[in-house]
Amino acid sequence: MTEELPRARQRLFVHHAILPGGEIALSPEQSHYLEHVMRLKPGTAIKIFNGLDGEWRATITELRKKTGIVTAETRLREQVFENGPILAFAPIKKQRLDFLIEKAVEMGASSLQPILTAHTITGKVRLDRLHAQVIEAAEQCERLTIPEIHHPVKLSDWLANWPENSHLLFCDETGGGSPIGDVLSRLLAKDAGSAIDNVNVVNHALVIGPEGGFAPDEIDRIKRQPFATPISLGPRILRAETAAIAALAVYQDRIGDWTARPVTRD
Repeated sequence: MTEELPRARQRLFVHHAILPGGEIALSPEQSHYLEHVMRLKPGTAIKIFNGLDGEWRATITELRKKTGIVTAETRLREQVFENGPILAFAPIKKQRLDFLIEKAVEMGASSLQPILTAHTITGKVRLDRLHAQVIEAAEQCERLTIPEIHHPVKLSDWLANWPENSHLLFCDETGGGSPIGDVLSRLLAKDAGSAIDNVNVVNHALVIGPEGGFAPDEIDRIKRQPFATPISLGPRILRAETAAIAALAVYQDRIGDWTARPVTRD
Protein backbone atom coordinates (compact mmCIF):
# COMPACT_ATOMS: atom_id res chain seq x y z
CA MET A 1 0.00 0.00 0.00
CA THR A 2 1.44 3.37 -1.04
CA GLU A 3 1.65 6.04 1.63
CA GLU A 4 -0.39 9.10 0.65
CA LEU A 5 1.69 12.24 0.45
CA PRO A 6 0.53 15.43 2.20
CA ARG A 7 -1.38 17.74 -0.11
CA ALA A 8 0.56 20.71 -1.48
CA ARG A 9 -1.70 23.70 -0.86
CA GLN A 10 0.49 26.69 -1.72
CA ARG A 11 1.75 27.43 -5.22
CA LEU A 12 4.67 29.67 -6.22
CA PHE A 13 6.18 30.95 -9.44
CA VAL A 14 9.97 30.67 -9.48
CA HIS A 15 12.55 32.20 -11.83
CA HIS A 16 14.85 29.18 -11.96
CA ALA A 17 15.01 25.95 -13.94
CA ILE A 18 13.28 23.07 -12.17
CA LEU A 19 15.00 19.68 -12.06
CA PRO A 20 14.38 16.61 -9.86
CA GLY A 21 16.20 17.13 -6.58
CA GLY A 22 17.16 20.66 -7.53
CA GLU A 23 17.30 23.31 -4.82
CA ILE A 24 15.66 26.64 -5.63
CA ALA A 25 16.21 29.82 -3.65
CA LEU A 26 13.12 31.83 -2.82
CA SER A 27 12.93 35.60 -2.92
CA PRO A 28 12.71 37.51 0.38
CA GLU A 29 9.05 38.27 -0.39
CA GLN A 30 8.25 34.60 -1.01
CA SER A 31 10.05 33.53 2.15
CA HIS A 32 8.18 36.11 4.21
CA TYR A 33 4.87 35.05 2.67
CA LEU A 34 5.35 31.35 3.41
CA GLU A 35 6.70 31.80 6.94
CA HIS A 36 4.80 34.77 8.32
CA VAL A 37 1.61 34.91 6.27
CA MET A 38 0.90 31.22 5.63
CA ARG A 39 2.75 30.04 8.78
CA LEU A 40 4.42 27.17 6.95
CA LYS A 41 7.39 25.21 8.26
CA PRO A 42 10.30 23.33 6.67
CA GLY A 43 9.10 19.94 5.45
CA THR A 44 5.83 21.35 4.07
CA ALA A 45 4.96 20.44 0.48
CA ILE A 46 4.17 23.20 -2.03
CA LYS A 47 3.79 23.47 -5.80
CA ILE A 48 6.20 25.43 -7.99
CA PHE A 49 6.24 26.39 -11.69
CA ASN A 50 8.35 28.62 -13.91
CA GLY A 51 6.41 28.79 -17.18
CA LEU A 52 8.85 26.41 -18.89
CA ASP A 53 9.21 23.13 -17.00
CA GLY A 54 5.64 22.36 -15.97
CA GLU A 55 4.36 22.22 -12.41
CA TRP A 56 6.29 20.42 -9.68
CA ARG A 57 5.76 19.21 -6.16
CA ALA A 58 8.49 20.62 -3.92
CA THR A 59 9.34 20.60 -0.22
CA ILE A 60 10.38 23.58 1.86
CA THR A 61 13.86 22.68 3.13
CA GLU A 62 14.83 26.02 4.65
CA LEU A 63 12.75 29.00 5.66
CA ARG A 64 13.87 32.19 7.33
CA LYS A 65 12.72 35.80 7.34
CA LYS A 66 14.55 36.81 4.18
CA THR A 67 15.75 33.51 2.73
CA GLY A 68 14.21 30.21 1.84
CA ILE A 69 14.97 27.09 -0.17
CA VAL A 70 12.65 24.54 -1.72
CA THR A 71 13.68 21.21 -3.23
CA ALA A 72 11.89 19.98 -6.35
CA GLU A 73 10.66 16.40 -6.15
CA THR A 74 8.26 15.22 -8.85
CA ARG A 75 6.58 16.80 -11.86
CA LEU A 76 2.82 17.08 -11.40
CA ARG A 77 1.96 18.51 -14.83
CA GLU A 78 3.85 18.74 -18.09
CA GLN A 79 4.32 22.20 -19.59
CA VAL A 80 1.67 23.15 -22.13
CA PHE A 81 1.37 26.09 -24.51
CA GLU A 82 -1.53 28.27 -23.34
CA ASN A 83 -2.51 30.04 -26.55
CA GLY A 84 -5.03 32.58 -25.30
CA PRO A 85 -5.76 35.90 -26.97
CA ILE A 86 -3.78 39.10 -26.51
CA LEU A 87 -5.73 41.66 -24.49
CA ALA A 88 -5.12 45.31 -25.40
CA PHE A 89 -6.63 47.90 -23.07
CA ALA A 90 -6.38 51.57 -22.21
CA PRO A 91 -5.08 52.08 -18.64
CA ILE A 92 -7.91 52.86 -16.21
CA LYS A 93 -8.15 53.85 -12.54
CA LYS A 94 -5.99 51.82 -10.18
CA GLN A 95 -8.59 49.66 -8.43
CA ARG A 96 -10.37 48.78 -11.65
CA LEU A 97 -7.07 48.15 -13.42
CA ASP A 98 -6.08 45.73 -10.65
CA PHE A 99 -9.35 43.88 -11.19
CA LEU A 100 -8.89 43.81 -14.97
CA ILE A 101 -5.35 42.41 -14.74
CA GLU A 102 -6.32 39.70 -12.26
CA LYS A 103 -9.32 38.53 -14.26
CA ALA A 104 -7.52 38.68 -17.61
CA VAL A 105 -4.91 36.27 -16.25
CA GLU A 106 -7.61 33.97 -14.88
CA MET A 107 -9.43 34.07 -18.22
CA GLY A 108 -6.33 32.92 -20.08
CA ALA A 109 -5.03 36.04 -21.85
CA SER A 110 -1.64 35.23 -23.37
CA SER A 111 -0.27 38.77 -23.04
CA LEU A 112 -1.38 42.23 -21.95
CA GLN A 113 -0.87 45.36 -24.02
CA PRO A 114 -1.60 48.81 -22.53
CA ILE A 115 -2.55 51.26 -25.28
CA LEU A 116 -2.74 55.04 -25.08
CA THR A 117 -5.81 56.61 -26.70
CA ALA A 118 -7.38 60.07 -26.91
CA HIS A 119 -9.55 59.38 -23.86
CA THR A 120 -7.06 57.39 -21.78
CA ILE A 121 -7.27 58.84 -18.27
CA THR A 122 -3.67 58.09 -17.34
CA GLY A 123 -0.51 57.32 -19.25
CA LYS A 124 1.34 56.12 -16.16
CA VAL A 125 1.62 52.35 -15.99
CA ARG A 126 3.83 50.70 -13.37
CA LEU A 127 4.88 47.56 -15.18
CA ASP A 128 6.66 46.14 -12.14
CA ARG A 129 3.46 46.36 -10.11
CA LEU A 130 1.36 44.83 -12.89
CA HIS A 131 3.91 42.02 -13.31
CA ALA A 132 3.62 41.16 -9.62
CA GLN A 133 -0.18 41.06 -9.97
CA VAL A 134 0.08 38.81 -13.01
CA ILE A 135 2.27 36.34 -11.12
CA GLU A 136 -0.06 36.31 -8.11
CA ALA A 137 -3.09 35.68 -10.32
CA ALA A 138 -1.30 32.89 -12.22
CA GLU A 139 -0.32 31.22 -8.94
CA GLN A 140 -3.92 31.34 -7.74
CA CYS A 141 -5.66 30.11 -10.89
CA GLU A 142 -3.14 27.29 -11.50
CA ARG A 143 -2.18 28.24 -15.03
CA LEU A 144 1.26 27.15 -16.19
CA THR A 145 2.38 30.33 -17.93
CA ILE A 146 2.86 33.97 -16.98
CA PRO A 147 1.31 36.43 -19.45
CA GLU A 148 3.78 38.97 -20.81
CA ILE A 149 3.05 42.64 -20.11
CA HIS A 150 4.17 44.93 -22.91
CA HIS A 151 5.21 48.55 -22.55
CA PRO A 152 2.40 51.07 -23.18
CA VAL A 153 2.16 52.22 -26.77
CA LYS A 154 0.05 54.76 -28.64
CA LEU A 155 -2.91 53.21 -30.44
CA SER A 156 -1.72 54.63 -33.77
CA ASP A 157 1.75 53.10 -33.34
CA TRP A 158 0.28 49.76 -32.25
CA LEU A 159 -1.84 49.56 -35.40
CA ALA A 160 0.98 50.74 -37.65
CA ASN A 161 3.27 47.93 -36.47
CA TRP A 162 0.71 45.14 -36.62
CA PRO A 163 2.33 41.69 -36.88
CA GLU A 164 1.64 39.50 -39.89
CA ASN A 165 -0.96 36.74 -39.53
CA SER A 166 -2.61 38.32 -36.50
CA HIS A 167 -6.28 39.24 -36.23
CA LEU A 168 -7.74 42.14 -34.25
CA LEU A 169 -11.16 41.79 -32.62
CA PHE A 170 -12.27 45.36 -32.03
CA CYS A 171 -14.83 45.74 -29.22
CA ASP A 172 -16.92 48.53 -30.76
CA GLU A 173 -19.12 50.21 -28.15
CA THR A 174 -21.01 52.11 -30.86
CA GLY A 175 -22.75 48.93 -31.99
CA GLY A 176 -21.03 48.89 -35.36
CA GLY A 177 -19.91 45.27 -35.12
CA SER A 178 -21.57 41.88 -35.29
CA PRO A 179 -22.24 39.98 -32.02
CA ILE A 180 -18.99 38.57 -30.71
CA GLY A 181 -20.37 35.02 -30.55
CA ASP A 182 -21.36 35.10 -34.24
CA VAL A 183 -17.96 36.43 -35.32
CA LEU A 184 -16.08 33.81 -33.31
CA SER A 185 -18.30 31.01 -34.62
CA ARG A 186 -17.44 32.09 -38.16
CA LEU A 187 -13.76 32.11 -37.24
CA LEU A 188 -14.08 28.57 -35.91
CA ALA A 189 -15.68 27.59 -39.22
CA LYS A 190 -12.73 29.18 -41.06
CA ASP A 191 -14.91 31.94 -42.48
CA ALA A 192 -13.72 35.18 -40.94
CA GLY A 193 -16.18 37.30 -42.90
CA SER A 194 -13.53 39.96 -43.52
CA ALA A 195 -10.27 40.48 -45.38
CA ILE A 196 -8.56 38.17 -42.88
CA ASP A 197 -7.00 35.01 -44.33
CA ASN A 198 -8.22 33.05 -41.36
CA VAL A 199 -6.41 29.86 -42.31
CA ASN A 200 -3.08 31.55 -41.61
CA VAL A 201 -4.07 33.51 -38.49
CA VAL A 202 -1.83 32.51 -35.59
CA ASN A 203 -2.82 35.12 -33.00
CA HIS A 204 -5.98 36.94 -32.04
CA ALA A 205 -6.06 40.21 -30.10
CA LEU A 206 -9.01 41.77 -28.29
CA VAL A 207 -8.94 45.55 -27.90
CA ILE A 208 -10.99 47.33 -25.22
CA GLY A 209 -11.46 51.07 -25.18
CA PRO A 210 -10.92 53.51 -22.29
CA GLU A 211 -13.58 54.61 -19.83
CA GLY A 212 -14.64 57.43 -22.16
CA GLY A 213 -14.62 55.16 -25.19
CA PHE A 214 -12.61 55.49 -28.39
CA ALA A 215 -12.63 58.84 -30.19
CA PRO A 216 -14.54 58.83 -33.52
CA ASP A 217 -11.33 59.10 -35.58
CA GLU A 218 -9.84 56.16 -33.63
CA ILE A 219 -12.89 54.02 -34.34
CA ASP A 220 -12.67 54.91 -38.02
CA ARG A 221 -8.96 54.13 -38.14
CA ILE A 222 -9.39 50.72 -36.51
CA LYS A 223 -12.27 49.77 -38.81
CA ARG A 224 -10.20 50.64 -41.87
CA GLN A 225 -7.51 48.12 -40.96
CA PRO A 226 -7.70 44.95 -43.11
CA PHE A 227 -6.77 42.82 -40.09
CA ALA A 228 -9.58 44.14 -37.84
CA THR A 229 -13.12 42.86 -37.28
CA PRO A 230 -15.55 45.01 -35.24
CA ILE A 231 -17.52 43.05 -32.65
CA SER A 232 -20.40 43.90 -30.33
CA LEU A 233 -20.66 42.94 -26.66
CA GLY A 234 -24.43 43.38 -26.47
CA PRO A 235 -26.97 46.16 -25.89
CA ARG A 236 -25.50 47.65 -22.72
CA ILE A 237 -22.52 49.97 -22.24
CA LEU A 238 -19.95 48.05 -20.22
CA ARG A 239 -17.16 49.39 -18.07
CA ALA A 240 -13.72 48.69 -19.50
CA GLU A 241 -12.95 45.91 -17.03
CA THR A 242 -16.36 44.29 -17.55
CA ALA A 243 -15.94 44.42 -21.32
CA ALA A 244 -12.57 42.69 -21.05
CA ILE A 245 -13.97 39.84 -18.97
CA ALA A 246 -17.02 39.45 -21.22
CA ALA A 247 -14.95 39.36 -24.40
CA LEU A 248 -12.42 36.90 -22.98
CA ALA A 249 -15.16 34.62 -21.67
CA VAL A 250 -16.95 34.37 -25.02
CA TYR A 251 -13.63 33.93 -26.84
CA GLN A 252 -12.57 31.04 -24.60
CA ASP A 253 -15.99 29.43 -24.90
CA ARG A 254 -16.18 29.62 -28.70
CA ILE A 255 -12.62 29.13 -29.96
CA GLY A 256 -10.44 29.00 -26.82
CA ASP A 257 -9.58 26.42 -24.18
CA TRP A 258 -12.82 26.03 -22.27
CA THR A 259 -13.25 22.55 -23.72
CA ALA A 260 -10.21 21.40 -21.72
CA ARG A 261 -10.65 19.54 -18.46
CA PRO A 262 -10.12 21.48 -15.22
CA VAL A 263 -6.94 21.02 -13.22
CA THR A 264 -7.01 17.95 -10.99
CA ARG A 265 -5.90 18.95 -7.52
CA ASP A 266 -3.49 16.62 -5.77
